[in-house]
Amino acid sequence: MKRSGKPGIPTGGEIDRRRFLEALTASAAAFGALAPGAARSADAPAPAGATATGESQPPPLKDVAGKVAYVTGASSGIGLATARVLREAGMKVALGYIDDGQIKEAMTHFRPDDPDVFALRHDVLDRDAWERTADAIDQRFGKTHLLVNNAGVGLNQRATTGTLNDWEWGMGVNFWGPVHGVRTFLPRMKAHNEGAHIATVCSISGMFAGSGNGIYTVSKYATCGLMEELRVELHETNIGTSVIFPGFTATNIGKAESYRPERLRNPPGTAAPPRPAPAGPAPARVAQSQMDPMEVAYCLLDGIVHNDLFIFSHPEWKTGTKMRFDAILASFVDRPVPAARVPADPLRTPVFAREIAHRQRTAKRKITTV
Repeated sequence: MKRSGKPGIPTGGEIDRRRFLEALTASAAAFGALAPGAARSADAPAPAGATATGESQPPPLKDVAGKVAYVTGASSGIGLATARVLREAGMKVALGYIDDGQIKEAMTHFRPDDPDVFALRHDVLDRDAWERTADAIDQRFGKTHLLVNNAGVGLNQRATTGTLNDWEWGMGVNFWGPVHGVRTFLPRMKAHNEGAHIATVCSISGMFAGSGNGIYTVSKYATCGLMEELRVELHETNIGTSVIFPGFTATNIGKAESYRPERLRNPPGTAAPPRPAPAGPAPARVAQSQMDPMEVAYCLLDGIVHNDLFIFSHPEWKTGTKMRFDAILASFVDRPVPAARVPADPLRTPVFAREIAHRQRTAKRKITTV
């Protein structure tokens, strides 16, 4: 950036940049989200909906007991663990599944003939089945207050070599499944107006790339974007939103290929070969251990009752996440901004500033570990 050459005398570019920063500061101050003293006490009565004063959206499901939850892909892994944790918390739980053998084993984790546990077969790729599933839950339990979009497939394929069938299957389950879930349950949640929440199980791959499973990563990036946009659009309502980013977890997601629909299977000889192993000796590192899915589920429940937008169950991935966002911020070239281009609202939405203040205010948590 060019300077005037005279100490204390800013150039035109510096003046424009200063205007931009002043506008940014004024916008943040208007929301009041970054000022700890302006934050609403956690014990203060929550308003019916968030306002433009900088308060975060109050938790719609602070008390989950007696409420109704639907968890997709709930016959094993994080889905089953979530259903178990929600039932422990007193919720009536519907479990979606596609594998008859798995659901039989899953149901042994609940009290036999528990009237508040309901399993129903549901393929999240089937758009029409979503409405039938929601109707069945209504008939069994009544209004649904929590949707957990958990069903997912761990497609082991690169973005550069995947077939269109790979893309359609991976995006179909991991992204379009949650989209169908939102489109089905959101109108019902708005109609009963009792307070509700939508949570989606993403992955740390939805934060930064590098796993080698490119299609999976892209689907999870899209899922994260969906939940962020829902937070923006629903922050004035009594419907909360959360997205959780698990790291390595002891699940059977690696066996998901066996559930691929016949119409989306690759014809013989058309699929890319398995990813090659790295050349040379194996890396000298300790094998990454896997978290118990129950611990992930406890993190998810904690996030739901606090109405956290972002939930991270695996703190060991904070460094990689920070590196990605540091790289993004470092990529902004410091150039003059013409006054006419300075946005009236540099933050675009108060949601993220509110989330920062909310997490600072509720930083102390007691999450069950396994």
